[in-house]
Amino acid sequence: MLITGGSGFVGRQIVASLSALGAEPLAPRPDLLEAESRRAAVAAARADTLIHAAWVTKHGAYWDAEENLGWVAATLDLVRAFAAAGGKRVVLVGTCAEYDWSRPAATPWRETRPTHPGSLYGAAKLAAWNVTAAFAVGAGLSAACARLFVPVGRHEAAGRLLPSMIASVLAGTELRVGPADLTRDLIDVRDAGEAIARLALSRCEGPVNIGTGRPLMLGDMVRQVAGAASHLIRLGGRPPRPGEPLWMVADPTRLYRATGFVPRHELPETIADAFAYWRAALGA
Repeated sequence: MLITGGSGFVGRQIVASLSALGAEPLAPRPDLLEAESRRAAVAAARADTLIHAAWVTKHGAYWDAEENLGWVAATLDLVRAFAAAGGKRVVLVGTCAEYDWSRPAATPWRETRPTHPGSLYGAAKLAAWNVTAAFAVGAGLSAACARLFVPVGRHEAAGRLLPSMIASVLAGTELRVGPADLTRDLIDVRDAGEAIARLALSRCEGPVNIGTGRPLMLGDMVRQVAGAASHLIRLGGRPPRPGEPLWMVADPTRLYRATGFVPRHELPETIADAFAYWRAALGA
C-alpha cells in the first residue's frame, strides 16, 4: 500500500494503523508536485492500493493558497500513473470543507449532503475527487474519498486550536477563540488514521465521512482543556471564518458499517496525550 504524506499529522497515523492491521505500508517522500518524482515513486512501489494524504497543509494559509491548484493537477497525474502501473484501489483523503457550509443544520452531516465548497481548499479537494471518481470508472479502479472532519492530537500544527489552548494554559497567557456554541466533531488523530486505514482495506467506494458523530461545543472543550485556567481562554474573542458554520458534525454510519471501525480514544484521553506531547515539546 502506497501512502503519500506518510510523515504528516494524519499520514503517520495511517501508516501505523496499516502496519497494526497486517498491511504493508510504503511511505516514500518524493516531491509530489514534480512529475518525474511522483511517477518514479509509483513505479518503485508497485502497490495495489494508493492512499493519497499529501496536500498543502500550512496552518492558516491552506484555505486560500494557490498551491491547492497545483495539488489538484498533481493528484490527477498521480492517480493516472498509479492506474497505468497496475494499481487497483485509490483512497483520497478529503475534507468536510467539500460540503456546503451555507446550509444550517443541527443534525449530523451525511455523505448525501450537497457539496458546494466556500474555500479554494475545499473546492480543490472536491475537484480532485470528482475527476478521480470519473476516471476510476474507465480505468477499472476502486475509489473512495475519506472526508475528514476535525482530527486532533499529538504532532498537530502549533497554531491549531487544541495546541494553542494547551500552550496558553502552560504559559499562563490569554487566548481568544470562537463563540462558546461553536460545535464540532473532534476525532483523535490516531482514530482518524485507523479509520482511513480500515477504509482503504475495505471495498467501500465513494465519499465516506471520517468522524465520531459526537458534537462538542467549544465552551465544553475549553473547560476540559483548561479546567481551573479557563479564564485564560476568552470565548467569543475571535469571530468564525466568513461562511464557517456554527454546527459541523459527521454522520459516520457508512464508515462504521463498511469497516467495523469504532473510535478507541475519548476526548479526555486525547487531551491528556496532547498535553504530554506539548509539555515536552515546549519544555514547560
